[in-house]
Amino acid sequence: MDQTSGRLLITGATGGMGSACSLLAAERGHSLLLTDLDADKLRELQADCIERGVACDTWVTDVTDFASIDGLAECAGSLRIDGAIHTIGLSPQMADWRTIIEVDLVGNLTLVEAVRPAMNPGACSVCIASMSGHMVPANEQIDAVLADPLAADFGARLTALAADEASLEHSGLAYAYAKKALKNYVASHAFRWGAEDKRIVSISPGLIDTEQGQLESNAMDNFDEMQSLIALRRLGAAEDIANLCLYLVSEQASYITGCDILVDGGFIARMNEQQAAPAGNG
Repeated sequence: MDQTSGRLLITGATGGMGSACSLLAAERGHSLLLTDLDADKLRELQADCIERGVACDTWVTDVTDFASIDGLAECAGSLRIDGAIHTIGLSPQMADWRTIIEVDLVGNLTLVEAVRPAMNPGACSVCIASMSGHMVPANEQIDAVLADPLAADFGARLTALAADEASLEHSGLAYAYAKKALKNYVASHAFRWGAEDKRIVSISPGLIDTEQGQLESNAMDNFDEMQSLIALRRLGAAEDIANLCLYLVSEQASYITGCDILVDGGFIARMNEQQAAPAGNG
């Protein structure tokens, strides 16, 4: 698929990153299948995309409802998809720890895999992770359970894990470990996807100036300290994410798969540099 053709599926389409991806894709001439939970917002976004001269279908989807996901997969199969951008996700201020894992990891990846058969050869699936997934320490117990989020017994294993790992019940840590597991899933399943001539990639945004991002920054006691670590001295914009997503689903990125791309303005690089520096040299 080149940069001005093909049908894209965009999930979480009415959010800050999702709408930026949707509008940019429409401006570049892509037909669209947009999905989210809010039907009214979907209709508004659909109208904006159609105004840009492209065909645009919508489907209301609840990623915690597997029947709802099956309906989307059937719709996608009837249309055929040349690329998918998955921006679905709840941030720590939006839900409790378990709901975050059920939406950001389980529901998200259930949807990613459900629509895979509807994707044409050469298609790419882009999953939105987070730089927070690069910030949490390795935890053998947590990482092992979250590594298999589509297992039939995942819910029971998650409950048992939370009983042993009380830290997981903090929504911020649950979010970070879910995003870490998401990018790890991408890396470990790229070979399987490649057998079908399909790609899967993740993006880890940093501090992005969206409504959801502002909700999180307003709740942070250390936001100014975090912002000071950004090498580019500015917050990211939703368009920064959209531009990369549209590149990744294009044929220009046809040899990119199984990796995570940080879009954080250099935050993680600076954080790692400071952590590695001897005390007093930061």
